[in-house]
Amino acid sequence: MKNILLFALIVSNILFVSCGNTEHTEENEANGKIKLELKPTPGKPLKINYQFSVNQVASGDVTSFEMEMTGKCETNVEGEIVLEMKNDKIKMSGSLQGVNISGSASGPDSLVGDAKLVALPIFTLEGNTYRGIYDAYLNKKAEVRVNQGEIIDSTENKMQFLIRYPSTEIKVGDVWEKEIVIKAGNKMNCSAKYTLKEIHGDFAIISMEGKLFGSGEKFGNEFSMEGKLTGTITVDITNGWPIESNTHQDFILKMNGKDIPMKYDIKCKIE
Repeated sequence: MKNILLFALIVSNILFVSCGNTEHTEENEANGKIKLELKPTPGKPLKINYQFSVNQVASGDVTSFEMEMTGKCETNVEGEIVLEMKNDKIKMSGSLQGVNISGSASGPDSLVGDAKLVALPIFTLEGNTYRGIYDAYLNKKAEVRVNQGEIIDSTENKMQFLIRYPSTEIKVGDVWEKEIVIKAGNKMNCSAKYTLKEIHGDFAIISMEGKLFGSGEKFGNEFSMEGKLTGTITVDITNGWPIESNTHQDFILKMNGKDIPMKYDIKCKIE
């Protein structure tokens, strides 16, 4: 059980949104089309609340984490989008083997045993700052861990963006597809399809669905996984921010001759 819980957190992807600024012109409004691009406002502070839970369906064990992040997003001289975020606070709650648990990376922390082992890989991320490089459509080019502006290593944060913008104008009903890789210790491939469902004033509602698949080795055991991802993302058209995201992953983890149903639920809000 312990290995499965640790594995679930390692492959958990933590997903989501970014920063930007899109033009919402009168011409766009007239023809019902919008253009989604990232154009961050220099110097504007960012605040992200990110929540994700891992549900091992068969056992009923659920572990939920909440991460509070602050930072900034700017455009560099090469025209790339630079997002720099610090993990300010990380908390955990849930139920393991029928026992309610809770704790915080900065204390108080009363977690023991398996709960402590599950929390530790996430809690060690508190206080870390990550700098990601993106293009205008939220395709990530690189990410590193930094300290006072200096690069420490090439590790990535748990939070990753699943939304990708199309390079053309879109209208309600338009669909675009992207092959993305979800990274969090191991790789999980996703054939994603996005649909612009609604436009309400300055807000666009985008649905996401995708096929999940991957394989590898962990804890000395080979594994494979397959399933689906669904979700909804609200984008502020005036500045390109996906201000609210709600996604769900349902998949089967095949390991040690067993089929283990898993669920991830991820929510994110940006201010």
